[in-house]
Amino acid sequence: MDAALGRQVGVVIIGGAAAAVHYGIDLGTHDIDTWTSIQEELARAVEQARTGTGLPLPFAKSGVADGPYDFESRLERALPHLQRLVVQVPEKHDQALMKVIRGYEHDLDGIEAIHRRSPLELETLLKRYRDEMGAVVGAPRRLRGQLLALVDRLFPERVEAVARQL
Repeated sequence: MDAALGRQVGVVIIGGAAAAVHYGIDLGTHDIDTWTSIQEELARAVEQARTGTGLPLPFAKSGVADGPYDFESRLERALPHLQRLVVQVPEKHDQALMKVIRGYEHDLDGIEAIHRRSPLELETLLKRYRDEMGAVVGAPRRLRGQLLALVDRLFPERVEAVARQL
């Protein structure tokens, strides 16, 4: 895709693809979800890459995605060796909270894998949850329960104290 672009084009990748390209976590993903809209030039480059590789991997703006209020200010560059394609991904705590919103088992597996490679800080997760997750779509009780499930996986010795705080 990078070679097919005529100028610098940016994209924010989220989900399993972000975990794979930036954090080295390969739990299997069947698509590349983006936070940003796909610019016309990038769409052409994606199509050229599909044709050249024979890989029909879906690459599209996620229809359903939410995250911490200010996560875009903390995006990190992934694949910095690329010349024209500027790939950004959510910072690991934001990535974790984005996955907590959905709360599927494989999402929690991915967060746990990121935590093993680059430990998350519980205080950062909790601060962003309290300060930036109030407007996400979904039932607050459910979100709280999914966050506690994550805390139980990553910080089991702290889950009871966190439950009392929330």
